[in-house]
Amino acid sequence: MTISRRIAFGTAAAVPLALATLQQARAQTATPSTLDTVVKRGTLIVGVSLGTPPYGLTNPQMEPDGYDVALAKLLAREMGVKVEIVDTVAANRIPSLTTSKVDIVISSFSITAERAKAIAFTNCCYVDQQVALGQKSLVLTGNDDLKGKRIGVTRATTNDIAVTRRAPEGTQIQRYDDDAATSQALLAGQVPAIVTSGGLANAIRDRNPALQLENKYVVSEAPMAIGIRRGDPDLLHWLNTALFMLWTNREIQPLQMKWMGAVNAELPRYS
Repeated sequence: MTISRRIAFGTAAAVPLALATLQQARAQTATPSTLDTVVKRGTLIVGVSLGTPPYGLTNPQMEPDGYDVALAKLLAREMGVKVEIVDTVAANRIPSLTTSKVDIVISSFSITAERAKAIAFTNCCYVDQQVALGQKSLVLTGNDDLKGKRIGVTRATTNDIAVTRRAPEGTQIQRYDDDAATSQALLAGQVPAIVTSGGLANAIRDRNPALQLENKYVVSEAPMAIGIRRGDPDLLHWLNTALFMLWTNREIQPLQMKWMGAVNAELPRYS
């Protein structure tokens, strides 16, 4: 065999070995999917705001409860793991994900294109409305009536975004750090009205009949989903599959009726 043929033969034989070594190195350095990590750990860590009834709350037994908590339990059951609920205020939902404090966030989490720059959303798990809630005596029929009034919202929420975009000049927007503080501001008379989710508005109204509160008008629709970290396709695919099957098997609908008093006709899905 000539020297040139020996070199060619040796090079050809080395290529498969080099590829195998490269693939092995990539496999060793690749970040495992969150799905694999959760299954191996045996616990799904879920961020939920426990100050946002009926989505998240603490029941009389001092246990996490509400629609978002119940949905988290269903998903953990389907995954074959336990669930751990981490109380997460609205402003910390995205940071809790990006810093890996939680695996997913189910916390009345409205989908927006801006948020999708930082995290990924699953298909919808509930479609709510953003409403203005105030006393019956308050004249508030639309965004134009906000002029000259003080309106409470929770900071960094889609309620905040909706009011900021739609309110006329002269509206005084009072921002609070979480839904509990926003609700309390209304109950204490610090603001005559707040903009919040329809579910929370109904809970506040029903728990405080003496204040004669009512939903004044719908500000916008609020499709809600589960938030996960970007670049995690395995978990995203699994969650969308689980949501689809839970809806098809009619396990989500009873949760909506129990906590919201109504059931979505359908849950929108990405094409």
